[in-house]
Amino acid sequence: MCVWMCCSVAAMAQAKYMGTIPKDVNKMDEGGKRQGMWLVSQPERMGEEGFTEFGNYDHGFKSGKWYKIDGEGDLVSVEMFKNDVLDGEVKYYAKGMLTCIGHYRGLNPETKYDTVMVIHPVTGEESLKAVQSDRGTTRHGLWQFFDPQTGKLIKEEEYQVDDLVYTRHFNLTKADSIASENQAKKLPHAAGKQYKPPAGKEINYTGN
Repeated sequence: MCVWMCCSVAAMAQAKYMGTIPKDVNKMDEGGKRQGMWLVSQPERMGEEGFTEFGNYDHGFKSGKWYKIDGEGDLVSVEMFKNDVLDGEVKYYAKGMLTCIGHYRGLNPETKYDTVMVIHPVTGEESLKAVQSDRGTTRHGLWQFFDPQTGKLIKEEEYQVDDLVYTRHFNLTKADSIASENQAKKLPHAAGKQYKPPAGKEINYTGN
């Protein structure tokens, strides 16, 4: 599925650069908001590499899986969105090779505070934690880091609403450790990037 999707994104990106966007892509709804499948390209600027991303909008809000590829056509990330914020499993890649699988919990922008279920790392006791919704999203759950060349699991981290609960290393060599730390620093959750949802949309977190 990922290979097919990446090929589709690459083909559509090429079409965009040639000025021949498929007619069913990059459409607006009646209110002038992005709707349905969109292909968006960002050229290289200010030292940052260019990329192309591809996914669906629901009346102006990113929704479901979004794929990102770099200028060479290699997969960079697969991220889940809900109401325009990261929510669910994410995967990150280096030169098309998997380096990280993590999880985000999107917050409800319709209220000042959202509540998130957390589990005490020692007692296992569950409780609700109030979180300021303007944070947009939080790391919440298991994050796994892999050696992109061998696919070997080299580190696990567990987060509860952005708080690091534990870290576990798996027989790391010095080179593995350096590679893992360098890759982790490049990920969105380590770069201080916050996803803030737009106002004015009703949200139901009990739905799918």
